Amino acid sequence: MSVRKLTASLLTALAMLSGATMAHSQEYVPVADPFAFDPDFRWFEPVYNMDLAEMKPKKRAATGWFATYDRLSLYGSRPEVDEPGSSEYLLDEGWGHRYEIGFMLPGEDNGWMFNWTENGVSDVFALRQERLNRFIDPEEGFDPVAPPFGVAVRQIEDNNPGYNFRFYDVGDSNNVVNYDSYELNKTWRLEPYHYGGILEPMIGLRWMRINDYNFFDTYLNTEMNPPLAGPNFDDAEQFDRAYAKTDNEMFGGQLGFRYFKFRDRFIFSSDFRAFFGGSWQNSVSAVTSELTIYDGSEVGATVERILVSSTEPINTRNEEFFVGFDVRGEIGYQLTKMVSIRGGFQVIDVARGVWRGGEGIVLDGGDNDQDLLLVGATFGINLNH
Repeated sequence: MSVRKLTASLLTALAMLSGATMAHSQEYVPVADPFAFDPDFRWFEPVYNMDLAEMKPKKRAATGWFATYDRLSLYGSRPEVDEPGSSEYLLDEGWGHRYEIGFMLPGEDNGWMFNWTENGVSDVFALRQERLNRFIDPEEGFDPVAPPFGVAVRQIEDNNPGYNFRFYDVGDSNNVVNYDSYELNKTWRLEPYHYGGILEPMIGLRWMRINDYNFFDTYLNTEMNPPLAGPNFDDAEQFDRAYAKTDNEMFGGQLGFRYFKFRDRFIFSSDFRAFFGGSWQNSVSAVTSELTIYDGSEVGATVERILVSSTEPINTRNEEFFVGFDVRGEIGYQLTKMVSIRGGFQVIDVARGVWRGGEGIVLDGGDNDQDLLLVGATFGINLNH
């Protein structure tokens, strides 16, 4: 083959290859982006009754990201302690929060949901006791006498924060408990029923932390009968607190479902979860004491020293099996395309496996296998993309 023909053949092949490459480069090849979603969050776009009436239930059910917040007003049951006159059947007011965030895969009808619920109850019977010298001069010094071994010396305090005088709140805990729950659930969305209701079964993990605080205060001073007295002082007052702080770390599994139904702008929903697992318990009990010594009992007497001491903490551990349920029902109202408000009720019953009241070494304790009931109203907001 001549050089001229070979050169012409090579140029022809190169031109055809370049044309094919350019044609291929103009062809759009979609690439799946797992983080791609519609960024147009039209939270306040109005929604009309006609739009909702013509939309099928499955189309109204949210897909993509969703988030909810609810303010909780849940009453909590009292502990079963050995103190005479106590009643575990009474409920005391408590407040808390509930947060949920999740994702429902479009077209696949399954997703994930994370839930955090916390609620605190604090009912204490207390009497306000004015200090032996209710007014103190913050510029006055005090005698830095070396304290006994194992006793700390604290600087003179001013008035109680927010008040213009000094006092102790001498109390007895009736019901002081904090509840925290963390959930991770895998959810599935079933086909709507004949009348439009939708069921979402779920299975997941649940970690709960229940902290119970039991305490009893006593107060004595030199003017009381019998008076507080000692060899190294004439005028003094003493505030003692016997306490037991009990922690329940609870971890296990749960099964449940969510059912909801749309009617015009209203959304009716109910949730149920049954949970079970192991409870790892620890109780710490001790007695703390604060002794304040004055240079006299008249108004204007100054503080010589303040001695703060504590007995050696006593730790006790235990393990139990817990079981319970969490149920709630709500009615929501669609405000805009993506925003709805809702209100309802919630019942959380940890039926067994909760230790409350402590060991009962320094004060009246409670059984290791108790229950905790939380019941009340909820009100919140729901955001759906």
